[in-house]
Amino acid sequence: MIVILSILSATRATPVPQSSPLSLNQFRARASSCDDPRGCRSLWDILWSCAVTILLCTWVSVHPNIPSPYESRARVAVRRVGLMLAALFVPEAVIGWALRQRLAAVELAKNHKGEGWTTTHGFFAIMGGFMEYEGNRPIRVLLPEELNSYSLTGNGDFPRIAKEEIEDKSKGDAISKTLVILQTGWFVVQCIARGVRGLPVTELELVTVAFATLNFVMYILWWDKPLNVQRGVRVYKKRDADEPVDDGGIEATSLGGFWDALGDALSDLGVAIVRGPLAESFDDQMWLTRVLMWPFMKPAFIAVGERETHTMMVGTFYPHEWGNELRSAFAWVAVLGITLTFGGIHCIGWSFNFPSSAEQTLWRVASVTITAAPILFPVVPFLVGIDNSGDWNLSRSFRDLGLLFLTLCVVVSPSLYMLSRSVLLVLPFLSLRSLSPAAYHVVHWTSIIPHI
Repeated sequence: MIVILSILSATRATPVPQSSPLSLNQFRARASSCDDPRGCRSLWDILWSCAVTILLCTWVSVHPNIPSPYESRARVAVRRVGLMLAALFVPEAVIGWALRQRLAAVELAKNHKGEGWTTTHGFFAIMGGFMEYEGNRPIRVLLPEELNSYSLTGNGDFPRIAKEEIEDKSKGDAISKTLVILQTGWFVVQCIARGVRGLPVTELELVTVAFATLNFVMYILWWDKPLNVQRGVRVYKKRDADEPVDDGGIEATSLGGFWDALGDALSDLGVAIVRGPLAESFDDQMWLTRVLMWPFMKPAFIAVGERETHTMMVGTFYPHEWGNELRSAFAWVAVLGITLTFGGIHCIGWSFNFPSSAEQTLWRVASVTITAAPILFPVVPFLVGIDNSGDWNLSRSFRDLGLLFLTLCVVVSPSLYMLSRSVLLVLPFLSLRSLSPAAYHVVHWTSIIPHI
């Protein structure tokens, strides 16, 4: 994907203007028109820079876990696209997943420091990097706590692998990481430069800055995690030296393609329709309630973790727990802070020029909503825990009030949040139909920074 984008960029590249940069007064004096072809950009340039920054950063920043050895490339691609869409529509949830993995990887590196483990080893373990084999036959993926009594040959009591060998399996290298950092950095810098020069920043560019900021945080959290590893390391249970090894005579092969993957995704649709989504988690709720809550609770499960059965691969959003209470509290505060930053960047567009006053009002309301609504999210697990334990040492009226507040947190707040996110994804494109002439001016010196 990076190669394709580079080729397309080369075909449309233009020489860096040689004229000296305009002063602030000159920019403002010429803001009523854009008649200098060397100092102007087109609508396509705006769309291109935003699309490349979002798609490139999102595609490279999301680090999926290792797939099952029996999965085809089509199945892996479908899951990768799904993770990319999750990063676009619920980036805060993916940030929570990345932070959860980071904390677990650091803890594993600390616990196995004697075995020479680093944070990269910790990431490799929690992404399903160690697969138990019998000969050439894969048995199951090993979770980090199950690695004792296993080794690469079956003659040791712990799998020892060099960091360089793990990094060799990664599809991400210094070039791709540098490219993402340069592209993100250039985009943010040129938006800041436009603000300093008194040139308008479009709503689409502001949204791109918000996504770039979250993707940068995500990228830092996953910096030590190998990217797009397709096969884990074979490990064998400790055995006696004279015990024969059953080779098995088979290799793991990929089964099924795109239509099989789609069929698997829809295989439980009938059960979901009859019983309702989230039936296992909300058995005591009505069918309609489960259906209505599913679009809002699923992202929450991604953020806080979801228990899954581990056989040939770890769960997509493994691990499902933050850890101890102190770490959990820190994680919630960190995710909340990142979410508030994401919403705050959208609030910068409060005074932007919109094609209509209705669109400006929608932007303001949606920006405030995505900034304020997440404050209620950490209250949900606390209230659910109290409700399930029955420790309401209050009168019935206060209990009913608490349940009402819980309902508002679980249903109303996420509903408003998702609606506001949709508004903030649609309005930037609608606003492109009526841009001021000054929006097409460029800041010359930002073209010196390497970018696509």
